[in-house]
Amino acid sequence: MNGQEIRPGRWMYGLAGIIFISGWVFFAIFLFKNLSRIPEKLQQVVVPGKTQITLATPGSYTIFHEHHSVVGSRVYATAGNISGLECRLVSRATGAEIPLSPTLASETYNLGNRSGVAILEFKIDQPGVYDFWTGYGNGAEGPQTVLAIGQGFVTALLTTVFGSLAIVFGGIGLATAIAVYTAVKRHQALKRAQDRYAI
Repeated sequence: MNGQEIRPGRWMYGLAGIIFISGWVFFAIFLFKNLSRIPEKLQQVVVPGKTQITLATPGSYTIFHEHHSVVGSRVYATAGNISGLECRLVSRATGAEIPLSPTLASETYNLGNRSGVAILEFKIDQPGVYDFWTGYGNGAEGPQTVLAIGQGFVTALLTTVFGSLAIVFGGIGLATAIAVYTAVKRHQALKRAQDRYAI
């Protein structure tokens, strides 16, 4: 029996293997590149104090408390304890104060040396420069810590995670489909060849 009569060839198994490995490679590249860019979506503010922040697009924003953070060369770790910290956001263009409200959903992240939890949210209609005031109420003293302000941060994080999973599982699924298809077709071709030679 001539092995060349069996189609598709065994090289299809090799193709399935290449796709399987490529899926994991692209998964790692996609995850690393996108996760490394996500922190750029957050403006870090060392509090308490007054800081000017620029909000480039209208819409909803979230304020996170980074209980583990690095700003410049300084490390901040406050174990989540910022009881009594008060925040105010004022538009420099209009002087209007932007209402801040507690977040309804529990949103957290861990990215390298930064860990945060959502504490407040707000919405703006006009992009621009805003004064961000923070301090502990009634003149109380509290730890110096880091707040991070961003728009669509958790959505971007989830999109990155699920996108990378789609890549790797898509590669696994395609590789498996090719391998199974090849095995079935080769088995059928082998049986037909055996039947012909048996006559």
